[in-house]
This record gives sequence, structure tokens and C-alpha cells, in this order.
Amino acid sequence: MEARTETTGTPSERSDRNPVHRVLLVADEIFDGGDVARELEKHLGADAAGSDVLVISPAMSHSRIDQELGNVDPVLPEADDRMVAAVKELSDAGFRARGEVGDGDLLVAIGDGIAEYRPDEIVVVVHVDDEADPGEKGIWTRLKDEFHEPVTLLKVTHPDARGASAVVESEHSPAHERTSEEVIRETRNFPPLRGRDVAGILIGFIGTIALGMIAVAAGTDDSGELSGSAAVILMIAMAAFLINVAHIVGLLFFESVRYTGIWEKFMARASILITTVGLAVSLILWLA
Repeated sequence: MEARTETTGTPSERSDRNPVHRVLLVADEIFDGGDVARELEKHLGADAAGSDVLVISPAMSHSRIDQELGNVDPVLPEADDRMVAAVKELSDAGFRARGEVGDGDLLVAIGDGIAEYRPDEIVVVVHVDDEADPGEKGIWTRLKDEFHEPVTLLKVTHPDARGASAVVESEHSPAHERTSEEVIRETRNFPPLRGRDVAGILIGFIGTIALGMIAVAAGTDDSGELSGSAAVILMIAMAAFLINVAHIVGLLFFESVRYTGIWEKFMARASILITTVGLAVSLILWLA
């Protein structure tokens, strides 16, 4: 996904005699620069003053479908305005800041910022849970162990009359020598699964076998032809088999490319629903 980029201000230079603390700040909302300064001071102390900040304003869509499809064109002007406002807030708070519009996926935007900027730490600004955009939901679960750099998550409400949002909640994760992904690669040959994933695999596997057995039992009628009910049961069994195979393969083999999001949820729910409803319908047809 390509997003329009704009930078403002002048980036600071590092020097061996006076190194500047570099902060990558990815913000999906306008915020109060003073709040950011206070959060950094909690773990940096006096070193927070005068930090160099690269602001990335992700072009994040407000609807789940647009977010999954990468339709960012409608939100690019909004992201650009947010970037300019964020740079101004940080400059007024004493930081040396510049900014650009980034990818619509928060984690991709952060990864791009790390490659470009090599920050000492990462700050992410998102909305509180009940106001969160689709791409913000559950973000802390992945943020806290995803990067080597220390990460601070700031949750804000929608802007007040002044145009900036107050920080109402914060989380901080220290630096990691190894990320969770690196630990998994070194210690496991099997991807981590959520409870929903395990349930989907078990229901899909057992249900597909049960549907196959019912289809065989329904068999043919006395004339040797496939009865109408047996044909329906066979079609249900085939549909359940196909969707369960697709979902299980996705879970076990596609985790390396992030088999997550709206389509993974759709496949998980479809797998469970089609299998359970298919079993019930097949039993009724078989026993009728």
C-alpha cells in the first residue's frame, strides 16, 4: 500500500558527544504534546526534554472492510492533517519533530518507521477501547512483544474543543532482547493458537468425520440410486470438508504471513457454523 508522504521541520543529528534520544511516534489521533512529554519523563527523566521525534500518521480506514482491503485514499487528507497537528503539538512541547503519512496498518507503519529512523523507543497513540477504529482493536497484545525497542501505548478520547485529545490510559513495555516472534521461531515448530482456533480445528476435524460417516450410512435407496436426502447429506459433508480443510491449513501453515483479521474470523465462524448446523440437518435427514 502506497501512502502520500509529507515531512515538516528538520531532523536532528546524532553526535557521539551529545546523543539525542530518538522517538518514533505513530498516532491515529491528535493528542496533547504535554501528555506525551509527561509519559516519556516517567521512564526517561530529564532525558525526555529535547528528544527528536518522527511522527507517522497512519492512513487508517474507519470501516473494517476498507481497512482489510487497504482502501486508504479517502482518509489520506485526514491523516495528513493529523500529522501536521501532531508535529505542532510536539514542537510546542519542546520536542524536535518532523512527520509523514504512513501505511494504514499500524504494525506496518511502525516497521517502516523503524527501518527509516532507527528509534530508541516507540510511542503509539490510539483511541480508547470503546472508540477504537478496526485497525486499533487488540493492538497492545501484539505491540508489547513485537519489537526490540521499548513501547509506550497511549489511549486517548476524541479531540476536545481545542482540537487535542487527552491521554486517559497508558501502557509501557520495556526493551526486548528477543521479540515474541523470534522466541517462537527458536523454540517452537507449531504456530501459537487462540482458543477459537483450537475449537475450530476440533469441531472441524470431528464434525467432518461424523458427516462423512452419516453420508455413508445414508447411502443409496433400495433401487441402488442415491436418494434425495443422501445427496443433500453428501453435499453438506463436502462443503464442510472444503471449508474446514481451508481453515485448518490457514491456521497451521499460513501463520507466517499473518493469517489474521476479518477473513480469518469469517473462516473460523463459518467452519464452526457450517459443521454444527450441517451435522444437525444431516442427522434429521438420515433419521427421518
